[in-house]
Amino acid sequence: MNDTDLNRMLKHAAIPAAAPPALEEMIMARVRVDDGRARRWRSFVQWLLLLAAISGIVTASMVGWILASRDTTHTTPPTMELFRAGTPQ
Repeated sequence: MNDTDLNRMLKHAAIPAAAPPALEEMIMARVRVDDGRARRWRSFVQWLLLLAAISGIVTASMVGWILASRDTTHTTPPTMELFRAGTPQ
């Protein structure tokens, strides 16, 4: 519903009490339809954000795992000066 539709409906609703009851039913039906549409969009956006967050976490975990598995820092012990230089002087 855009501003033009809303203004037109409000002008129709501002008609004195002699307005037909079908007009009120039409307005309430339109409000119910728009409320359902808003709920569906809200649900869609929430699912989209949730899936984006989950995919970001999964991607970061995979990148971290791959980088950690390629890291050779802890696979070989560090060389010690004591054994490399012989006897200390």
